[in-house]
Amino acid sequence: MIDLSMANLNIRIDNRSHYLVKKCRNYLIPAASVSAFVPEIFIQTNTEEIEQMQKKLSGSHNTPAIAESIVVYEKISFQLPTYDAFIMHSSVIEVDGQAFCFAAKSGTGKTTHTRFWKKLLGERVTVINGDKPIYRFEGNDLMAYGTPWCGKEGWNTNTKAPLKALCLLEQSNENKIYPIDGFEMLSTIMDQFFLPGNGCLDMVKLMELIDRMLSITKIYRLAVKKEISAAKTAAETLLAL
Repeated sequence: MIDLSMANLNIRIDNRSHYLVKKCRNYLIPAASVSAFVPEIFIQTNTEEIEQMQKKLSGSHNTPAIAESIVVYEKISFQLPTYDAFIMHSSVIEVDGQAFCFAAKSGTGKTTHTRFWKKLLGERVTVINGDKPIYRFEGNDLMAYGTPWCGKEGWNTNTKAPLKALCLLEQSNENKIYPIDGFEMLSTIMDQFFLPGNGCLDMVKLMELIDRMLSITKIYRLAVKKEISAAKTAAETLLAL
């Protein structure tokens, strides 16, 4: 059993493998505080769920421990809308106290683009999460939170920052960034979400949160080349917001 704090939520996981302990080590509740820990989300898995997930995995990822980790995070994601939170497949960085999100289909170049920001701005850039951050509303702000589920690069920081802009990333022969109406790109944005699997009420709540996000967040189409000039083009617009 492990207890962790993630996105300012108390989460207890009835884990089967030590892999999750190691993965979540930067988010674990200190032993001295466990006695006062009250979980808001409790996650259990069973053998059938893990075996079914393992069948979907290949290569070095095809292990019970990794399968359990994926099932756990999916189950967490299904409970998040209750707490005004959701997971969006994206890379999110923090620069000068503001978060900037890059979302796209796998293989488009989110990791490469994030790496260019790190090269361009150095220590000004903190990668909050490279693959599966949590976004949670706090008052009038949508906060981006680090999580230990972060992609093969392992980029994550146990921190948070208010989301300033969401960029829909696409490959191009030229660098270009321009504002768009997020509602017109709803189907593209929805492709980046874990969809609730335990009832239509969760789906309704998630859609309400997405609607709220699109209403308060600046949305951009970001066409980029795979070179550092792409980060320069994006930064000129985003850091001026």
